[in-house]
Amino acid sequence: MKKTPGNKKTGVLSAAIFILSTLASPLAFAQEAPNQVVIEAGEFVMGDTYCQDRQKNSDWCSDEVSHSARLGRFAIDKREVTNAQYNECVAASVCNPNAIHEFRPTDFNRPQQPVAFVTWEDAKTYCQWRKARLPTEAEWERAAQGKNPGGAYFGRPYDKGAPQDVGLLVPNANGLFDMMGNVYEWTQDWYGPYQTAEVQADPQGPSQGKEKVVRGGSWNSPSHYLRAADRVARSPELQFSDVGFRCAASLP
Repeated sequence: MKKTPGNKKTGVLSAAIFILSTLASPLAFAQEAPNQVVIEAGEFVMGDTYCQDRQKNSDWCSDEVSHSARLGRFAIDKREVTNAQYNECVAASVCNPNAIHEFRPTDFNRPQQPVAFVTWEDAKTYCQWRKARLPTEAEWERAAQGKNPGGAYFGRPYDKGAPQDVGLLVPNANGLFDMMGNVYEWTQDWYGPYQTAEVQADPQGPSQGKEKVVRGGSWNSPSHYLRAADRVARSPELQFSDVGFRCAASLP
């Protein structure tokens, strides 16, 4: 069974801030934005051999099959979307208000924290309001790769922890903040097995499904989920305390 909120391994790490080593529908075009990083077109290896090499191909990571993918040029937000940014969309009567934590509402509502408690549709609506979109799973993984994965905020107790303000730690090799930890991030794709028979050109996942892919680990994740290739499936209709998002856009 693929890992979901109900079957993840748990664990509390003593260190919450850590620099972690890694293993390594048609899209509309947009103009480059100063709050985004441009990722140039090219081919890369998606997936990893971590599960086979170190986890005996366990169910929770056996979907990370290495394969080649080719992407067009795109831009992706430097930082996760914050509460303050999302509330601008709410004030414009475009976005639905995000949910409030039932027991600890003040732990999640600081202006510069990443917005959480948003459904996949909420995240999609916000990005469209900005004339952008959610990144595909392949785009997200390509943007997360590199020798320097950046700073990661993780390993906090679920009943006490919360995300920290975005952009406080060092960026990754591509200039992106919080790609590992803080909050998982919604991607465009439905969850499903990779197509690996040939080089995949701008892969966008299955045409339908039951769960969407989130990436990157969160404030309450153990360290083995903080890898560029790690995949997690979440219900798109639900709101989570550890899932937020960032936006992307295709470039000519």
